[in-house]
Amino acid sequence: MPGGPLRKALAVLEALAEASRPLTLSELSRLVNLPKSTLHRLMLSLTDIGLAVRRESKSYELGTYLSRLGATSGPAGVQRLSYPVTPFLLELFQLTNRIVSLGTLSGTNVQHVGTLYGQEHARLAMALRQPVPAHGSAAGKLLLALSRRDPADLPGTAGAGEGATRGRRDALRREFERIRRTGLSYARSECIPDLVELAAPVRLGRAGPVAAVVVGDTVNTRDLRGVARALLDTVSAIEQQLADAC
Repeated sequence: MPGGPLRKALAVLEALAEASRPLTLSELSRLVNLPKSTLHRLMLSLTDIGLAVRRESKSYELGTYLSRLGATSGPAGVQRLSYPVTPFLLELFQLTNRIVSLGTLSGTNVQHVGTLYGQEHARLAMALRQPVPAHGSAAGKLLLALSRRDPADLPGTAGAGEGATRGRRDALRREFERIRRTGLSYARSECIPDLVELAAPVRLGRAGPVAAVVVGDTVNTRDLRGVARALLDTVSAIEQQLADAC
């Protein structure tokens, strides 16, 4: 998956990050060795999601997306390596036309960072900016399951009575076991109405997952499990990129 489009996007972002001033399309073309026609199409995508900004002078500079990603409360390792991960998330977004983000575990909550989305998903994507209880989202369930957390230790899993509490925790244990077998978590969000998510883990070596790559959509669209292959390919490519960066 880390083919031409990814390398081109990363080369452009690196050039913008290293520049001391905004760069024109001609200057970028020389720096990254791309035809202006190809670069123009790429810049339309990068500016559309905030990775780059087009100035009134028709020059470009790095957008706020990466700084917002680095300023989140996710694990330090994810913040440090978010820059090389971003082009992979961008390609997954372009492939699926769904909400794409990184989910990171903070205590018993999940924080979504680096969210990419189209206008039709703006409402759901805005809701993802707030931390949500981990046991109520696909990303959270995935990260909790793979970190071997016991549902009995999670706040908010109680029901109306002891029987309901026990049933809720037993259901979570069964779901955690299924996630460990499949490596994927598919769930309707319990915190954001109309959101359904599919999540896969990003690992570093043999350590537990540092984050989850999440694809989201509205519940009344096509089954998200149809994008599982693209999601798993993205995770594999990210892990290889992170391994090379370490």
